Formats: sequence, C-alpha cells, structure tokens
Amino acid sequence: MGLGIVQRQGSLTDLCVARLDCLSASPDRIVFESPAVKIGAFRCSVDDPCFEDSGPASAHCFVFPRTAVEIEHEHERAFAANPNVVTFYNRGQSYRRRAISSDGDRCDWFGVSADVARDAIRAYDAGVDDRADPFRLMRGWSDPRTYFLQRRLFQESARREALEVEEQGIWLLDRVLGCAYGVEPANVPATRRDAIHHIEVVLSERWDQPLSLQDLAGEAGMSMYHLCRMFRRGTGTSLQQYRRRLRILSALEPVCESRRPLIDIAMDAGFSSHSHFTSDFHRVFGRRPSDLRARF
Repeated sequence: MGLGIVQRQGSLTDLCVARLDCLSASPDRIVFESPAVKIGAFRCSVDDPCFEDSGPASAHCFVFPRTAVEIEHEHERAFAANPNVVTFYNRGQSYRRRAISSDGDRCDWFGVSADVARDAIRAYDAGVDDRADPFRLMRGWSDPRTYFLQRRLFQESARREALEVEEQGIWLLDRVLGCAYGVEPANVPATRRDAIHHIEVVLSERWDQPLSLQDLAGEAGMSMYHLCRMFRRGTGTSLQQYRRRLRILSALEPVCESRRPLIDIAMDAGFSSHSHFTSDFHRVFGRRPSDLRARF
C-alpha cells in the first residue's frame, strides 16, 4: 500500500535487489475489490525489504494503522501514524516510512476511485477540483466508533454482498473526512509542532508504560503547563485521552482475533486491573470485551 523509503543509505544495487525481493513477496493482500472500492491488508515487518520501499500507492486510499509508524510525505513534515489516526494517500504518491513499533507497519486500507474520492471531498473542500490529486490532508483524527466500524467491515467484506461493501466503504470515507476536516490542528508555531510530533512518537512507542506529565515535558523540552496547552491545541485532545485511546484501540485486535485471556491483554495494554480495562473498553466501544469477542 504505497511507498516506504530507505531508512539507511545503500548502493543502487542493494536497492534494486531489495525492490525485486519486495515485488516477489508483497506484504499487500487484497480482501475485496470492485470498480469503486478496494480493501486491503498491509503487513510488513521492520526487517522486510518492502518496509523500505513498497512502491507507490496503488489507489487513492485512506488507511487505519494497527501499529505505529512515522510517515513523511514528500516536502512535508513527518507525523506519527497510529490507531488514533487515519492517513490519506493519493494514487502514485511517494512518502517516507520509519519504524516506531517493533511490529513494523500493519494497517488496513480502503481504496476508492478518483471520482468517488473527489465527490466525497467536495462536500468539505470546494478546491478539490482545482488540484491534480484529490486528498489535500495527509492525516485526520479517527474516533473509536469509526475504528471499530472499519475493522468490522474489513473482517466481514468477503461475506457481504458487493453493493453493501461498496456503500459501507464510501460511508466510512465520509466519516473520516468529516472528522479530518472538522478537527484540523490549530495554528501552532513550527517549533512547537516539532515538539508535539515528538510526543506523539513517544506515546506511540510507549503507550503501555506509566509515563508521567513530568516525563513527557522532559521529552518535549518545555514546561508541563506549556506541553498540556500546546498538545491540546495541536491535536485537539489531551495527553491522557490520546494515550487512553491508543491503549483501547490497540487492544481491540487481541480481544477480537486471539484467545488470550482478557486479563493478560489488559495488563499488556497498561491497565491496572481487568475491571478498569473493561470499563474503558465499554465506554469506547459500547460493549464489554467478552461480549465483543463472542461475536468474532
């Protein structure tokens, strides 16, 4: 699903060999495809040749990360892509990928035709017809319900009628665009944007650890007051909300797709107790983890 970049300098021969290896064993898997909507799974470990260069984006698409990676579009600032975020790519677009999670890049992506993309974006951005590529934003904030709905559509797409999958995919695009255009980051000075980005990376790497506000302020190189204020202005959410959402969204996969004991999942996600995990999970998804597991 798109182009990763070489993380270290190598010879042209090395790059060509890595590219051939990538083409022969693509980490991309298509689970649904129609003229309007395409759904795929991208699963790439850090040491896979395709992590460095997986080729240009094959479709205009919006992507739901399951793990955390750093993404840097050409001529743009890098940002942390994690389960709190939806990322956008135009067909043929190049970007840089750097590892944050040791699990590499694992995401579910939804491709749409150019006509569908422009029609959807036009409701939020009248200038879409004045540019070559439809997606102007590189990312938007997701919300737990949208994250859950896309996961369910991804899991069930092979069992649903094509018309239903296409309709749900387009409706999902409208949800993520509404969220993205509704909470674009406030005008934050460039020096502060770098600090915010660094804290997003830290939280993406260490969301399961008991980081304090003092810890994060030290990482950002600013006072605790200014970190709280700047992070909320730049992301639209608080540090605690950002981390809590990461913990819950990251726990959704092992809850639904494994038989691991729920108490172990809760502990690994940084929760102090099973009851605390269940309460937060229910608050986010409207169901207890045991009830949701029974449906999958």
